[in-house]
Amino acid sequence: MGILKDLLLGGAALKALKRSDRPTVFAPPTCTVVGMRHKGFGSSWEITYIHNDRPNSKMNFTVNRRTKVRTSGKDKWQFNWG
Repeated sequence: MGILKDLLLGGAALKALKRSDRPTVFAPPTCTVVGMRHKGFGSSWEITYIHNDRPNSKMNFTVNRRTKVRTSGKDKWQFNWG
C-alpha cells in the first residue's frame, strides 16, 4: 500500500508543478480573457474569452508550450511561457 500512496502523491505533486507554469496571455484589444483552466498532466491550458462586442458568447481554445502566437481572423494572440 505504501508504493501506491507514493505514486499518487508523486502524481499530485507533478500536476501541481505543471499548474504553476501557466502562460502569460496577451489578448487582442477586441477580446477579453475570462478564464484559464489547466488540462490533464501536460502543459495544455484552455483559454476562455469573449469578444467585447458580444459579451454573452464565450469561446475557448487550447494552447500548449509550443504555442507562441495564434491568429483567428484579424485577432492575434500571443503567449509567453516564462
